Amino acid sequence: MKYRNKTVTVLIDVRSRLEFMFGHVPGAICIPAPKIGGDALAQRGIARDAGILVYCASGSRSAGAAQRLKQAGYTRVVDGGGLAEVKKHLRHE
Repeated sequence: MKYRNKTVTVLIDVRSRLEFMFGHVPGAICIPAPKIGGDALAQRGIARDAGILVYCASGSRSAGAAQRLKQAGYTRVVDGGGLAEVKKHLRHE
């Protein structure tokens, strides 16, 4: 997949599980913002060099989540901002 010309292989929705249940990007996994970090991704087998796109409802939670992942050593993290923005710019190729 491509998001604004960046290759992504992992989509992470950092909204609550309830928000996720009411709609999300197909193929995304839900890791609520308070639980996001290197351990949460490592437990799911997500490599530190994977192309990761994080998003939330408006962009504030995703910004913090992206920063925490970068601090944990994930090198290819993209903050997609809000769900509507991601749906608008994500291309499945």
